[in-house]
Amino acid sequence: MTDGRRKEFNPREFFYGGKTFPRKSLGQNYITDRRVIDRIIDTAGISAEDEVLEIGPGMGALTLALAERAGRVVAIEKDERVIGHLRELLDGYPNAEIIPGDCLKLDYGDFYEGRKMKVVSNLPYSISTPVLIKLLRGRDMFSAMILMLQYEVGERITAKPGGKKYGSISVLLQTYMDVSMEFRVPPSAFWPKPKIDSAVLKFLPLRAPDVHVLDEEIHEKVLRAAFSSRRKMLGNSLRSILPKEAVEGLLSSCGIDRSRRAETLTIKEFGILADEAARSHKSEIIPYHAPCIE
Repeated sequence: MTDGRRKEFNPREFFYGGKTFPRKSLGQNYITDRRVIDRIIDTAGISAEDEVLEIGPGMGALTLALAERAGRVVAIEKDERVIGHLRELLDGYPNAEIIPGDCLKLDYGDFYEGRKMKVVSNLPYSISTPVLIKLLRGRDMFSAMILMLQYEVGERITAKPGGKKYGSISVLLQTYMDVSMEFRVPPSAFWPKPKIDSAVLKFLPLRAPDVHVLDEEIHEKVLRAAFSSRRKMLGNSLRSILPKEAVEGLLSSCGIDRSRRAETLTIKEFGILADEAARSHKSEIIPYHAPCIE
């Protein structure tokens, strides 16, 4: 990573020169600390054999570092103001492609060429959870995901049963992926500086999940319902997707006390609960519009 253009990277000059500013609605906080960038690249173990998907390249500091190491880089950027800058920055790197568009609307399968990709991104904080869910659903295309997130989101994702931070997103992601928090990043590593710390997490899709899930959609519905009101007992919270009698029968069949709360159940217990719901109560499940997985 010796390209001199990295030394000239200054998002502040770009925006102030154009008399414009980063958009809060897009969660734009740009990495300016090269040590953090290098550490992300090292954590991802990027080599010339890797194909990389980056979501939200922003001003391209991480993108350029990826292009210097990886065999192929596909970067999706929604902010039309920086597309020209990104293409100019990456001129001379035929292995890097900038895709203008909304990462939540594009089909990542369009960029998949048969070799599993690595996802390496400083995710826009405003859409980090829906992006994570989209990546989870397309996990068969990815060998690893190294993602920068808000530190508190990282705490929730890696949380274990029994604590206040343990929630539906913890269970959902840990069911299908090995998740670890790699390192913490202070606000000083960005411009503009966010008000909170960030963290880099590594997600490794499991070849065979530790918990067998018959129906992923029902599994997610059970999680949403169980955690929709943390103070409620499971015997009550699950009634948002099943009739009372069905809830009682479901919990009894699984050997789970109806008075327990969602945060006390292990990932395995949620898998058992969802599978029994799929086997014995699928036709009774009520269409459910719960708050987003969190």
